[in-house]
Amino acid sequence: MEVMEEDKPWALISEVEEQGYIKGVTDIMKQHFQIICHRDFVKNPALHGPKIQAVFVWNTCPAVKPSLLTSLPALKVVANGGVGIDHLDVPYISSLGVKVTNTPGVVSDATADIALGLLLASARKIVEGHQISVDPKTTHTQQCPMGVEVTGSTLGIIGMGDIGHKIAQRGKGFDMKILYYNRKRRSVEDEQAVGASYCESMDDLLRSSDFVMLAVNLTPETSGLISHRELTLMKPTATLINVSRGLVVDQDALVKALQCGSIRAAALDVTHPEPLPSACLAPCVFKPNSNMFIASQNSPSGFKDFTLVMPAVAVGNVGQLAVDLIVSTLNMSRVGYLHTDCLIPMAGNNPYPTCKEDAEELHTAAEVYTAVELKLAVLQIRTPLVQNKSKKFRQLLMSWIKASGFSRTVVLSSSHAYQRNDQQLQSTPLRYLLTPGLQKVSEDALKELGWREMERMLAFPGITDSSTEPQLYIPGGGITKGLYTDGMQYDATKSTLPTTVFSFKSVLRNTVVNVLVVVFSCAEEVPLAVLLIFCSEGDNIPEAFALVNHLNDWLHLLDNSSQEPNKWKIPTSWSLLFGSGIPPALF
Repeated sequence: MEVMEEDKPWALISEVEEQGYIKGVTDIMKQHFQIICHRDFVKNPALHGPKIQAVFVWNTCPAVKPSLLTSLPALKVVANGGVGIDHLDVPYISSLGVKVTNTPGVVSDATADIALGLLLASARKIVEGHQISVDPKTTHTQQCPMGVEVTGSTLGIIGMGDIGHKIAQRGKGFDMKILYYNRKRRSVEDEQAVGASYCESMDDLLRSSDFVMLAVNLTPETSGLISHRELTLMKPTATLINVSRGLVVDQDALVKALQCGSIRAAALDVTHPEPLPSACLAPCVFKPNSNMFIASQNSPSGFKDFTLVMPAVAVGNVGQLAVDLIVSTLNMSRVGYLHTDCLIPMAGNNPYPTCKEDAEELHTAAEVYTAVELKLAVLQIRTPLVQNKSKKFRQLLMSWIKASGFSRTVVLSSSHAYQRNDQQLQSTPLRYLLTPGLQKVSEDALKELGWREMERMLAFPGITDSSTEPQLYIPGGGITKGLYTDGMQYDATKSTLPTTVFSFKSVLRNTVVNVLVVVFSCAEEVPLAVLLIFCSEGDNIPEAFALVNHLNDWLHLLDNSSQEPNKWKIPTSWSLLFGSGIPPALF
């Protein structure tokens, strides 16, 4: 039997269309209620207030404040469109004899879909790829980094309610390892259904996860749940994803973590406030995130407090030969590679095989190796830089170094011997450079070893001019000087690796209308040392031994303090370095 219009109860709603309910929903409401929009209500609350028995809240509107409630004497129910009711003073509303309802489970699947969408977008650079595609300045598609692996990675879910469990179901479909932390452990059946493992502490989950997913209710206990301490526990390669409430995350701490590379990225469905103020949007630009390090399955959880040793492609390739000796002797494990269009592409067999099967492995132009017990990482670069991409490569490299949390970086390099000045000719061919921060903690040790700092030189030796300062010259050193000066004051705003913050706003969780990639300034020094040797082109194996022994005196990579070259293991690939010699029959 159809209810007469005058017999239907009155309900207050926010608006129709725009910021409020879509028309299809209000059409359904009208079958059961006489509705009045808030903007019409406030024109004459004395007339409409006594009639209203229900308030429908959508996207926190209308705001159910005491001033509104006192004008609704006949109110029986406040119906919230959504699960979260943190914006409602439930104890006060209940004290008035008014019921409060919500809609648990209605949007669980949609929210879980958004959560996985955020995860995939941030991991696989979908937003950045789209921006490149639609940018009118794009004339051709360059080699584009593919982001980080999702399949086989670890998903840590904080808040394993209905939404959290559905997120785990989707993660299982990507063969992800599922960890979760919850106030109460789920049943064994629930865990087995999604292949989830319970973490006794949230700290354990943060340390172990590649993607940290927040799916908790906002309560006094969860407000500020993720702050500076929690962010520092996460891997520097990890991504934070928030589909709960903006206040669950300390946004100032998150911004700082993103600025300084404590974590890789943040993908946010919610912020506080919403929308973000225009002042926060001012520095936002659309720009591809260019993290070029691709981790392998055996990669450590992070490089925090590791020492990084790397070569500069320079005269005689001495730095590369020295790195070969380190990797081969320490039997270091390959944990990833650099994917960039700045290096000339190259692939070949394993340079450090230990058996026939190893020799058939495919290796590329720039790879990362680790000796975890020594807290040592080594980047081997095997090919020259593409012309005109030196600056871009240095920026990418500095971004990765900073984001990875290395305690110091040591660049092994070389310089043309024939361009030494008289002072340099009369001393050891080995030199060093330190950025100021590293100088404070390492210079005394280096001086005890008898090391000599690289001299600054006048542009025109013998001509004195009070207005001319001595400059640093490293002829034949490739990007050595650039890396050193970059390390003196690294500025993230000049990097092609911006910090990323995605902000997605949605209607019924199915329409993405706003995506932001934010670049923050973070000017600070990267602790960096340069160790170089003067040499000439040719067979530079002796110089490589001299350089790596020099390095060993400082870092103590080998226990044996002997300076004999045979303490270093020569890789089998060196047999191909200089051909097979001159045939005796030629003479």
